[in-house]
Amino acid sequence: MAKNRKDDHYPVVRQGRLFRQSPALENRVEVRFEQILSKSNRRLYRHTRGYHVKIDIDPTSTQTYNVYALSDSWMTKNALKMGYAMYLENSKDERDRLKGQQVARWEDFRTQSGASADALDPIQYNLENGAVNPRQILTAGEFADTAVTDAAGNRRNFWWKTVGSAVRYSLLEEYDKAGNAQPSPDTSTTDMPYDDLMADDSATMAADLQTKGNLPPYDATGVNSNEPWVRVATLASGAAQKLSTGFFVAPCGFVIITAGGGFENELVQEEFLSWTAKAGDYKGVHAPSLLE
Repeated sequence: MAKNRKDDHYPVVRQGRLFRQSPALENRVEVRFEQILSKSNRRLYRHTRGYHVKIDIDPTSTQTYNVYALSDSWMTKNALKMGYAMYLENSKDERDRLKGQQVARWEDFRTQSGASADALDPIQYNLENGAVNPRQILTAGEFADTAVTDAAGNRRNFWWKTVGSAVRYSLLEEYDKAGNAQPSPDTSTTDMPYDDLMADDSATMAADLQTKGNLPPYDATGVNSNEPWVRVATLASGAAQKLSTGFFVAPCGFVIITAGGGFENELVQEEFLSWTAKAGDYKGVHAPSLLE
């Protein structure tokens, strides 16, 4: 009898603790979930996915933590898809000339958050021989940012900052150039069909039907490129206790964490933070593709 695969155990590390890459505390840290999962499970988790994750804090923490992620919107998804398509177009000739096995095995389309934050690494433990400090920080792994060559011969990466530079394309800024929402209809008419057939036809009503709703219920000339991040939650112990964000979507795996109220300029004490990825059918976690 065939084994029921629904009952199979799928081995995957979906949760753990975090430690900073920088030797000093910073006032802004970054969790890159595809890198956390890749290091913890020794396999490639792709960058271009919407990871369903959560951040928790210990009840002994004395800080207030603010958790941010890229907006889970069609603008974010389409900006990423456009950047990826341009990368494939830019590298097409080289890909066509290389044999399939010559393209790097773990090659992936990777972007930068642009948030100027110190990245965090996952922690596992070694309990042999009564080790005094059993904490082991998983730092190894190659996560090279994707680069393209522009018409002037400059190498440029992709990031989520609101504007580009000589060495980076802003995904949202470039997507914003694709066009604006147009009024529909773009002009109204006062000459209605058969306007002499109905004695009670109203020119005012006809104008309302054509002009009230012909403009979009959002900024017609942008894609919210100046505000790509959303605050998922503010976590704190104490009287107003909230210890978990609950599961949320982190496009491209990016999560930014700050500490403190007001200006959020306290140094982040990351030892009180833990992470969890939701179980799913993408290598054991829930992370739908953002390129489909």
